[in-house]
Amino acid sequence: MKIIVDKKNRKYVVHDKEFHTEKGVIPEEDIKNAKVGDVLETHMGKKYTVIEPNINDYIDLMKRKCSIILPQDLGLVVGFTGIGYGSKIVESGTGAGSSLLFFANIAGPEGHVSSYEIREDFVEIIQENIDGTDFENITLYNQDVTEGFKEEDNSTDLVFLDLPKPGDVIEDSYRILKTGGFIAVYTPYVEQFQIVNKILGKTGFKHITIREGNVRELEIKNNKTRPNSRMAGHTGYITFARKL
Repeated sequence: MKIIVDKKNRKYVVHDKEFHTEKGVIPEEDIKNAKVGDVLETHMGKKYTVIEPNINDYIDLMKRKCSIILPQDLGLVVGFTGIGYGSKIVESGTGAGSSLLFFANIAGPEGHVSSYEIREDFVEIIQENIDGTDFENITLYNQDVTEGFKEEDNSTDLVFLDLPKPGDVIEDSYRILKTGGFIAVYTPYVEQFQIVNKILGKTGFKHITIREGNVRELEIKNNKTRPNSRMAGHTGYITFARKL
């Protein structure tokens, strides 16, 4: 897989075959031989630069049938739980797989991410997105997570939940977490995290905090600097707690 970018910063995934655009065709041989930094040109003169793709580029361009967890929220999870290279992570409510791939990139080959998704149509898309990467540290289950996690007791550094009723699996999350491990629960609505907060406390979790991550982009035009008028004002709330 390669990613090419045009002068307007529009990104495209290209594979080792002829690439067709509205501005012409890039031959298969040119794509196969391309290296990072090369400029590819269509027969109509449209130019594209080959870039070194990172996980955010891939998530931007991958297939999806639903909304995804955004980098600003995933960054909060990493920042406040301390997960990193070698971490063991379990998540549920995978959707298109943005959090799954993000965590797999963070954990690296010495770590592992297990993901539980109940919808078969979503699993097909997630598997297609996984197959477009080089990750070998992922296990994907097409399973109702309320049936129980497959992980052993005290084996996991982070449990991340993005479910309509996350409270149904908080007790089993506690079971599989290591002492000192974290749970992070993503909820769009206040009523959801109110319920989650109560269940976390009853289950024995400590240091319960609720955070919201808003990102405000600034724009500069003709020496006039101001916040971008298309700011995403709210994505969701993330409830953090720790097994101690």
